[in-house]
Order: sequence, then C-alpha cells, then structure tokens
Amino acid sequence: MKRAILSTMMLGLALLLGAAQGGGSSGSAPRPTRVEDLPPEIRAMLPPGAVLSGPPVSDGLAVFDTPQRVGAPVLAESVPAAADAIIASETLRLAALHFQLADPIVVGAPFNVRYPAGTDVPRLVQDGAIRHCIRQRGTYTPPEDEHGEIYPGLCLEDRDGDGRFETAILKPYHPERVRDRAMPISPVRLAPNPSAMEEDRDAVRLTRRLRVAHVGADGVLVLAEQGAIPARQAEATAFAGRPEESVTLPLRDGANAALGGIQLRLLRDGDGWRIAASGALAPWLEVREDGNLIIAGGLELRRRPSL
Repeated sequence: MKRAILSTMMLGLALLLGAAQGGGSSGSAPRPTRVEDLPPEIRAMLPPGAVLSGPPVSDGLAVFDTPQRVGAPVLAESVPAAADAIIASETLRLAALHFQLADPIVVGAPFNVRYPAGTDVPRLVQDGAIRHCIRQRGTYTPPEDEHGEIYPGLCLEDRDGDGRFETAILKPYHPERVRDRAMPISPVRLAPNPSAMEEDRDAVRLTRRLRVAHVGADGVLVLAEQGAIPARQAEATAFAGRPEESVTLPLRDGANAALGGIQLRLLRDGDGWRIAASGALAPWLEVREDGNLIIAGGLELRRRPSL
C-alpha cells in the first residue's frame, strides 16, 4: 500500500485537478461535485457530512503538459538549525495541453455553426479516450438540431489517421434523450496554442521543499514536503510529505545525510548548529498515462480508474 499513501496535500491536489475538468460543454447536464464521486482513500479523509464545491464533472479530464519550472530553484548553502528553516525549494507549474484551429471549420445543416481559426482546442480524456474538444466559456448560443435539441460540446476526430481532423462530434446537452452526432468538416490541422497554456485557468503550481521540522536532544529532523495551489495564487502555504522522506542529523559536528538529492551536513556554530547544503533537488514531479497519473514526491494521485 506504499504507493497508495495519500496526504492532506494530495487531497488538495485531487480537488485542484478535479477543477481542471471544467464544466458544461461536453453534453452532460451539469451536476455538483459530490463526496461519493471521490476515490475511497480521499473520502476517508473528509469529515462526516462534508460538502464539496466546484465546477461540474462533465468536460472530461485535462491532459497535462510536461511540468515547467517557475523561477530558479532555491538552495541555502548554510542555514541555522532552527525549526521551519527552509534549506531548498523548487516550484513547478502543471498546465493543460491546449491547441488551436489552424483554419476555420464549418458544421453544416442542421447545426450551421462556424468556429474561426485560432479557436482554443484543449486535449482531454473523455470516456477513456484522448480527445480534442472545443470548450465554450461564458455566455454563448449552442447549435441546435432539427428537433430543437442543443449541442454545446464539439470534439474533433481524425478517423483516417492523416494528422488532419475531418469529423466533428457534436455532443448533446441531454445525452439520455439524444446521441452524439458525427458531422463531416473540411480537414483541419491543430496548431500549438502557447498563449492559452500560459493563461490556463486550470493550471496548478506545486512546490517541493526541504524544511527543518524539529531540533532537539535527539538531533535535527529535516523533512521533504510538497504543497499545491492554483497557479493564479501567490504561493503554497500548506505542505505535507511522507515519513520515509525525512532524515535526522545527530547533534555531532560533521554529521551528514542526503535527502531528495541534497547533501546535508551539520556544523557547530558557537553555542548552536548550522546546516550546510549542496547539490540539487532530484526530479520529483511526473505526469504519466496521458495526465491521469500525477506523482509528486512519491505521492501518487490517479485521477480516474485504470482502464
């Protein structure tokens, strides 16, 4: 069960990544995020009667890009051996993959809708498959079929595998009444959309740090911790880690240990102690399985069941 260990930080990360699912444009009727929808390990961490707030789960899960560093890593070559002293830290940004239409697309009758070149097309996981779908934001008028049913969602498919998308899948607001509609479109390519990724409202920032947690007669305890926040916030304030990602330096001049890629050495400093540090934080954040599996400092979060 070591792989399944979840901390308070991972609960926060689970809710943050859940927000990346967006709401309302894939065709499913909106519904609130429910406690019973969460994995059992996370439900067990919530108090009785807890109510979650957030966007509905209807768009699919965002597929995340490779983590990007935010600023330069921080390494204090020498810090006092005092509680809450930060020895090293690094912040990474996790943003959803976005593309854009290289040319306009037109969906014919009965929908008669046009999407201009440059329209944002995020990459999503829907129904166990990777899809490229147009997400509508704000107020808009969804296309209707000949019976007045509205289709707010649109996904693109490349059925012949030539790198161009020639089929539009329109997704209804009421899938229990009507099915998806496949419509032909002029083949279109997707281009990168760096501005959408930079402004991605679903982006998450994660910080890893080495912190002096305790100083006592038994030595100096140093922890490796992670914190997660929405990218639009200033900095993480809540951190947590695993017991196995810690070291205790005995109160002895020259005592040394390694943690998270950083070499630590305890030095006498008058009547007190200092910690000398060298090296660099080892890689600690991975995105696997098309964005489904997030591994932060050894803590794993699977955003949907394995297929």
